[in-house]
Order: sequence, then C-alpha cells, then structure tokens
Amino acid sequence: MKIIAIVLIGGIFFLNACKKDEVIPKPEVNLTELGYENSKIGYTGSDLHIEAEIVAEGTIETIQIEIHPEGEHEDKALYTKLHEEEWEVDTTYTEFSGLKNTTFHKHIDISAEADTGTYHFHFIVTDKEGQQTTVEEELEIRYPDDSVVPEIS
Repeated sequence: MKIIAIVLIGGIFFLNACKKDEVIPKPEVNLTELGYENSKIGYTGSDLHIEAEIVAEGTIETIQIEIHPEGEHEDKALYTKLHEEEWEVDTTYTEFSGLKNTTFHKHIDISAEADTGTYHFHFIVTDKEGQQTTVEEELEIRYPDDSVVPEIS
C-alpha cells in the first residue's frame, strides 16, 4: 500500500512539474495606414483614415486612439492651460472586444478649427489579459490644398 501511495504522489508531482505555464503574447499591431495612402498627414475640416491589422491571442478588450499636439508632453498642466481649445482625440473602441484577429478601419473627423502642425498619434490595443501594445507615430495636420482653379462655363 505504501509503495502504491508513494508512486501516486510522485506521479502527481511529476505531472504538475511538467505542466508549462502558458504565456500568452502581447497583441501584435501592424498600423498599415495613417492618413491617405499612409502619408501620415491629415487635413483640417476632413477626416483621418486609420487602418491596422491586429492579432491578439489573449483576445482584444479595447482599442484606444489618442491624438494630441506635439508640445503636450513637455509640461502638460501648463500646455493645457495655454491651449485649452486645441483639437485632440481620446477615443476607446469596444466593438472589437472578444476578437483574436481583426482589421481596424476608421475615419476620425478633424475639426476645421484644428491648429496645423505636428501631432502625436497613439494606437493602443489592450487584451483581456491586461497586456497592452502601443504604436506611436508623428502626424502632421495641414490646411487643405485647393490648387485646382474652378472653371466657369
């Protein structure tokens, strides 16, 4: 009886020791387009095209997009006070929750009053395990270029 008990206990320890902790990798993000034809340029009074391929073995919980002027990283309190009316985006998408693979395709409106210049773009994917992957890019906001002369007939 003792030998059988020792063999069973040893077998249980052996089986538990052989189990590997399954490590789920962080989400993978491939930002394929930011702006028309991936130009990384947006135009005031228009929309910004964003497309990304996402693979998340831990399944997607949220996708967040943040866009803010470049100077905001310096002294956020002072910058916010000086530029209270600046165009910014902080949007969280939950419609992709529960998916492992998806193509993210959205258009974000850029205010006609948005200041031109350099902005920071953050694309953040959080999975159900709490792991995050962030892709950051520089984004330029410009006035639209209307170089086509109208023709009167």
